[in-house]
Amino acid sequence: MVREFEYKGEVFRVTAHGIHGHEEIFITHIEDGVEGGEISIDRMTEDNDTSAPLEDIIVMLCDKLIPESGIACRNPNGPFAWRQGNIVYNVHDGVQEHDRG
Repeated sequence: MVREFEYKGEVFRVTAHGIHGHEEIFITHIEDGVEGGEISIDRMTEDNDTSAPLEDIIVMLCDKLIPESGIACRNPNGPFAWRQGNIVYNVHDGVQEHDRG
């Protein structure tokens, strides 16, 4: 899956693949359409709560990326929210489909 989301007033993109609890997850900060800082986790090999929902892992990674990259959040209390219409790829049962939505 490649999808954009907002957190703390900032735009990020997540790229995640694998089965629940064992994904590789990459987060990229997007500012004015330009890619910025990045962070990732391999849930297959790194310590983590494999029962945690993907959204919880995304928030945890963003909470690490923000100070590491010196991101000045536009809304420090802003919630996590998927951005509608920005699904680039969905992967189901190991088959990648280009989202035409």
